[in-house]
Amino acid sequence: MLKQHSQAKKLLEQRRALASGLPSFTEIIRGSLITRFRRCGKPNCHCATTKGHGPAHYLGVTLRGGKREQILLSEEMVPVARRFLQNYQRWWAALEEVSAVNRRLLRLRAAELVNQGKSTPKRN
Repeated sequence: MLKQHSQAKKLLEQRRALASGLPSFTEIIRGSLITRFRRCGKPNCHCATTKGHGPAHYLGVTLRGGKREQILLSEEMVPVARRFLQNYQRWWAALEEVSAVNRRLLRLRAAELVNQGKSTPKRN
């Protein structure tokens, strides 16, 4: 039982550390940064033999129901969008890690209750 208490304490500290290292929740966005070059179609234009006109930067997001949205970004907004996208990835990864910690905590708590004779876990 002392071992379980020690494990639980470590897991709680791990969970706290994961949550405390996250960026502000107000600075996240789900999507993809897209850079495009386009060709105007004029045969004598430089874009006919180079990458094209651009770059143009977009934030692409797929909405519920499969609808897509693209937001044209200025050069100044690209680093902001990139940071928000990275923050989203950090939050998502932390959510998965905290979930794993919480599963282990639940298992420890269930085992503790069984050892105390207060509950027997149901198995499917």
